[in-house]
Amino acid sequence: MSSNFPYVEIVVARYNESLEWTLEYPFNQFKYTVYNKGVNDNFDKTHVDIVETLPNVGRCDHTYLYHIVSKYFRLKPITVFFPGSVQMQTKKDRALYILNHIITQKRAAFYCQYVPTTIKQHFANFKLDEWSCSDLNNKSLNGETSLTLAKIRPYHAWYSYWFKNVPVNHYCLYGIFSLHRADIIKHNINRYKQLLNAVEVSSNPEVGHYIERSWGAIFEPIVFTNIVCASR
Repeated sequence: MSSNFPYVEIVVARYNESLEWTLEYPFNQFKYTVYNKGVNDNFDKTHVDIVETLPNVGRCDHTYLYHIVSKYFRLKPITVFFPGSVQMQTKKDRALYILNHIITQKRAAFYCQYVPTTIKQHFANFKLDEWSCSDLNNKSLNGETSLTLAKIRPYHAWYSYWFKNVPVNHYCLYGIFSLHRADIIKHNINRYKQLLNAVEVSSNPEVGHYIERSWGAIFEPIVFTNIVCASR
């Protein structure tokens, strides 16, 4: 079955999720590229176009950067990035907003939180020594909690290294956002390669949590994508 939206590619970072949510409306109106990092391929493939196996490193942040680097010269007009655990309600609500925005507005949506200062200031002292995934299916296969600590920490020091003092006041969580191709390729591919190298150090890197909070900075300035802040 062909997609109703051939100009959209939905990238899914999957570990041990069933992906049954892809059968629901409006998820079932799209086709999916699934990057599988788990030890099995027991997931619904009804609307899946491509399955590629990746090593289990860097969590979804690595997956998204890998996709950008590998498809840099052939990205679809709109790319949507989802973790496999979209069935969790807090994540599903955000995913639904993005897809409904694409359906009605024909534009990508960077669905985010707004801070009145900058994300560098907002998360200035943020750091993590331990973290475990929230999805029970994933946790049943991998319950690790120890993080590979970032070489540069806490967050404000890491941000300064990568982005200097570029002011950005929006961030997204849960690895759920979409972008127009132009907002990705306006940055040199080497930018993404360097971030990819930084996050592929282990299966549970602290840097991934910094990157998760920094997508707005990574793609700054976002011009061709609608920025929609949840606090509005």
